[in-house]
Amino acid sequence: MTADYVRRGFWAYWISFFRVSLSQREFAEIVRRAFEESGSPGLEYREAEFALKFPGRDASVFLHNSYANFCSSPLSARSEVVSRLVAGFTATPDIHGDFAAARSHLMPAVRDAAYESLSQLLSGKEELDPGKKWQYRPLVDDLIVGLVYDTEHTITTVNHNKLNQWETGLDDALKIAKENLWERADPQRFTGKGGMYWGEWGDSYDSLRMLLTEFIYRLDVDGDPVAYIPNRDALMVTGKRNTAGLRVILNAGAETHFKSGHPLSPDLFLLENGVWKTYIPEDPALQEIWRSTRRNRDAADYSHQKQLLDKLQGSDGVFVASFMMFKSKDGVEFSACAWTKDVDTSMPRTEFVGLVTQVESKERVLVRGDDVMSVAGNLLEPDPRLIPPRYRARQFPSDEQMAQLRRVAK
Repeated sequence: MTADYVRRGFWAYWISFFRVSLSQREFAEIVRRAFEESGSPGLEYREAEFALKFPGRDASVFLHNSYANFCSSPLSARSEVVSRLVAGFTATPDIHGDFAAARSHLMPAVRDAAYESLSQLLSGKEELDPGKKWQYRPLVDDLIVGLVYDTEHTITTVNHNKLNQWETGLDDALKIAKENLWERADPQRFTGKGGMYWGEWGDSYDSLRMLLTEFIYRLDVDGDPVAYIPNRDALMVTGKRNTAGLRVILNAGAETHFKSGHPLSPDLFLLENGVWKTYIPEDPALQEIWRSTRRNRDAADYSHQKQLLDKLQGSDGVFVASFMMFKSKDGVEFSACAWTKDVDTSMPRTEFVGLVTQVESKERVLVRGDDVMSVAGNLLEPDPRLIPPRYRARQFPSDEQMAQLRRVAK
């Protein structure tokens, strides 16, 4: 789909395109008609997945990231969001079979592990052909780093089969990809002020510059470097001792994380001795900003996860508990889920757990999640498929365990 087409009557037909706010269904219809005009008719909208399904193919266009980018873009730039989305699916990636020819196109990609877990649930396939799986390595906590093939119109993940064809391993290929990233690391595009720095490369790899630790160490910050990568197109860095800087990037990142596409992490990362690790600031006010963003991200992930699990599990008798958020009388926000007696439950990880001992009387005991794990963790079986984590609770705590939990209840 070209820019000339975007300026033609199709967009005029969709008056809603010019509104600041656009519903998911309206956006999906705009994209569906754009695919139709580009020669791919008959896509089916699936509301529960917020996706368009290609007819006769095991392929879907998931719309969450593009919708977020569309809504956050100025009206003049919205056509490009749709154009890029359609081009990414209609352009056939020409990946060289010869590794020597392919190496200049290799780039690293950082993703949230929850994204990969949800993607498997969205596909409805728990076991995929291992050769077709995206290859990646752990980076820090729930972030992973893998390999993509970058061309003018597409960014394509590199799977195990392609690496075998190239007769190279993932680690060697990632080393080359990192060298390619270095070539794009123009320091003039890392703007600094007040001991804070933010990337302005705008090439879909801004967040990836955190991999260039030597580059990060060159920055003039107060204390060990602390990075924030709320989405794929954002990298903010300040120093561990720069409280004002940390407040700025936490507040800015919280806004960016939820309103832009391709979200990565709501967490801060500290670079210590050349290694990134998750960092929780010492200042209580900063901790609360971080916790609020983390809590809201978990709420979004768990909500999406629950919808998919409910759909996939059908009537197997397992209750998929919701991740819920509450506010106490003194205004403190917290997350909680329900664990009900005699109900086989899949529980999310929350700050508190409401143990429902009698459904009829709605009698419950509210206990911190850490205390529940300490007292009754033997009853909670982690589900290895899922990120964010869930725990299968087939049995309810014994009378002895409940007595312990009541003593530490809120």
